[in-house]
Amino acid sequence: MSYHQFADDTQLFVAMNAADAAPALDSLSRCSAAVRLWFLRNGLQLNPDKSEVIIVGTLHQLSLAGNITSVDVAGSKLPVSHKLKSLGVTIDSHLRFDCLANNVARSCNFHTRALRHVRSLLTDETAQTVPCSIVASRLDYCNALLYGAPVETLNKLQRA
Repeated sequence: MSYHQFADDTQLFVAMNAADAAPALDSLSRCSAAVRLWFLRNGLQLNPDKSEVIIVGTLHQLSLAGNITSVDVAGSKLPVSHKLKSLGVTIDSHLRFDCLANNVARSCNFHTRALRHVRSLLTDETAQTVPCSIVASRLDYCNALLYGAPVETLNKLQRA
């Protein structure tokens, strides 16, 4: 079992064979129950309403795991999602990052259009700097995740 923690966010990861997922899912269930027990003993709470499950893999692997519709996490049955958001990054089950690119492009376009309302109040230098800063910060956030992403995904960001 692998894990990652950031502030009040805990993520558990388990590698599994899609054809025989039962041992890995059992391990995840036992580990999450132990984490929940530790939380309770230390005055913390694990909120199943804020918990999500995703299975990541190739198209073939995901088809083999297609019968897994929910996973027992800390005593709660959680549905398997096709995408989830982690630290502001939308992760999909194929790791194509289409949703991430769409969200970033939409945000860049929204903020660029919003600047039209104040353009007359800005100097030319400021009018060139502010949009570049807004767009660049959104494009740069977690862009290392896009290494190896499909060209179509990257083109959405190039247009932004």
